[in-house]
Amino acid sequence: MITAAVIFGITYLAIAVGRIPTAIIAVLGAAVMVFARVLTPEQALDHVDLEVILLLAGMMILADIISRTGAFDWAAIRGARLVRGNGLGLLALLAILTAVASALLDNVTTVVIMVPITLTLCRSLDLDPVPFLLGEVFASNIGGTATIVGDPPNIIVASAADIGFLDFAANMVPVSAISLVALMGLLFIWFRRDVRVSDEKRAEMMATSSVGVIKDGNLLKKSLAVFALTIAAFFTHDIIGVSPAFVAIGGAAILLLISGLEPGEILREVEWTTLSFFAGLFILVGGMGEAGVIDRIQGWILQLSGGEDQNLALLMIFLGGGLSAIIDNIPFTATMAQVVVQIDTGTPDGSVNPLWWALTLGADLGGNFTIVGASANVVVITVARAAGHPIGFIKFFKYGFLIGSITLLISAAYILLRYY
Repeated sequence: MITAAVIFGITYLAIAVGRIPTAIIAVLGAAVMVFARVLTPEQALDHVDLEVILLLAGMMILADIISRTGAFDWAAIRGARLVRGNGLGLLALLAILTAVASALLDNVTTVVIMVPITLTLCRSLDLDPVPFLLGEVFASNIGGTATIVGDPPNIIVASAADIGFLDFAANMVPVSAISLVALMGLLFIWFRRDVRVSDEKRAEMMATSSVGVIKDGNLLKKSLAVFALTIAAFFTHDIIGVSPAFVAIGGAAILLLISGLEPGEILREVEWTTLSFFAGLFILVGGMGEAGVIDRIQGWILQLSGGEDQNLALLMIFLGGGLSAIIDNIPFTATMAQVVVQIDTGTPDGSVNPLWWALTLGADLGGNFTIVGASANVVVITVARAAGHPIGFIKFFKYGFLIGSITLLISAAYILLRYY
């Protein structure tokens, strides 16, 4: 037990410091777990959740192929013209688009697509992109709360608790929408004076044509058809009897087959480092479980809550939010999911235990507190820095603390009012 806790703690610390790529840290930590005989190689492989790995890989492939058609660039130009080049309108529009896309794809894939588009738009309008990037990263974590595929912690929770796509959305969309409204209000207060566009630049944007932006109309039609079928299958997966992971990977395979693109070229664009991080992480958490550390954590949480369900739910929200501010929300969720599995003894009416919703909200929305709080945050900060627009830890925290705190309070009120 001590060996597992030490390995896990050192790995967590290395992830939080962030000087070594997280994928390397997670895989190395997993290997050390096996070499230290905390768990056998067979047990390690059993703990790798292929539902999560396949779902993320499938959605990454779909998003990459769609991006090659120019559809996302076209949407950005049309959006800018829709708000007539108004900076505040564009700020709100990009945040809303990011939130919606994060619910349908996943928030990491969404920000990978949105950040380059945003940088191009801000360059055209002579605007500082930092307010837009901050709005998008906060919106990605809020929108990603809404569905199973929206944020990696959701996939972990849904897999552990066997929650269907529709059931997850029905419970999470309302609180996600309320949190997004809160974000819109804060963006207005924070940045209304920083996103003003000159009349000259607005006139140039209105004169910009979206004609010719679509690079491959035939591929776009195929991509949209397959994507629509994939989303439809997500909503009906309980009926058709196919899990979201195989829906996503099946959709990706079909689109690869009919796209005419070289599979190797597409597969090279998959975030294999992210998937490797997940695999290593699952083994690390599995080692904690095999060594009995998870049982100890469960006892501590139950003691702290006094055994009251409401207290447990609030602990999941605020403990999750607080820890996700310090470390990435993925390892926290993977660990706590195993704790909730043991606590969850079912509900009288057979519905999903509210503890799962509390865990999801704490992990997802707490990720907005700091740069290291969520994978989407790290992606945005990295790309922004490379483009010459660094966002420091303190600057991010100044805004993240407020939106994180408000959305966690909204979540606590939602959980208490709806389920208790």
